Amino acid sequence: MFPVFKLARLMPLAAAITLAAGCASTAPASSTASLTNTYWKLTELDGARVSMAPEQEREVRITLDDNGKVTGFTGCNRVMGGYTVAAEVLRFTQLAGMRMMCPPPAMQLESAVLANLNSVTGFRIDGEQLILLKDGAPVARYESVYLK
Repeated sequence: MFPVFKLARLMPLAAAITLAAGCASTAPASSTASLTNTYWKLTELDGARVSMAPEQEREVRITLDDNGKVTGFTGCNRVMGGYTVAAEVLRFTQLAGMRMMCPPPAMQLESAVLANLNSVTGFRIDGEQLILLKDGAPVARYESVYLK
């Protein structure tokens, strides 16, 4: 057994080590969301924050299934197509959808979203965020949404 005076001297050291270990972590957030079967809501496109316009009833989103299919909503119309993934390489293929007219802001957003998806060459997941990349640089950010 430790004498009381030695134990008392070790307590502050143990507390300091525990505190330092908790604060010193600089590792990125662990991935908690999955690329597939997750509802991904667009939050940033080409460096600009994306928020829903008042007349928009639905948010811009995508969902990738386990069979290489992607579905979503691009601001004005639904989109569907395919994707391929290998390690951190991601490419969207054969994207198609209705081309119904919408108010100009929604049409502009839709055009930008489709061009963005067609340019994607990779991805990474950081916690609850899907970050789409073009040649290693972030071009879009999505956040996972869990439905109740």
